[in-house]
Amino acid sequence: MESPKYELSANADFTVFEFTSTGKNGTIRKAIKYTQTLNENVFNLGFGDIIFSDETTIEIDDTNLSNNGDLDMIIATVVYSIYVFTQQHPEAYVLFGSSNPAKVRLHRMIISRNYEAITKNFLVFGAMHNKQGQLVNVPFDSISDVEGYFVKRR
Repeated sequence: MESPKYELSANADFTVFEFTSTGKNGTIRKAIKYTQTLNENVFNLGFGDIIFSDETTIEIDDTNLSNNGDLDMIIATVVYSIYVFTQQHPEAYVLFGSSNPAKVRLHRMIISRNYEAITKNFLVFGAMHNKQGQLVNVPFDSISDVEGYFVKRR
């Protein structure tokens, strides 16, 4: 994705990125956090408005829709953070999704629209819970409903 993006600042291990959204509702501080799951190679991507930060902690609200009129730039910025994160953590699988089915459909539309460009650098999978309750990857397709997505650098 070659869209304009916001300038990112990152912490030392490239697991937290911050930027400022500028739009019709003013400036809004945002953060992208990569949190290791119980599987050491799987990191959950969290994204949202910063509600608290200090030298060691950053908390985000991932439920608020700030509707600042800059969705394309925000998407490009989050995608860029995945590139940077996986350069530093090449074995990592990045997991992202939402409890909101509309957001998951938006993710699928973005991936589908940019699939050729994305798959030059990443493997893309759907994420579903199996019968044992484990989150597993399934082949990506542009029409199936899934619970989220995994990407891994090639």
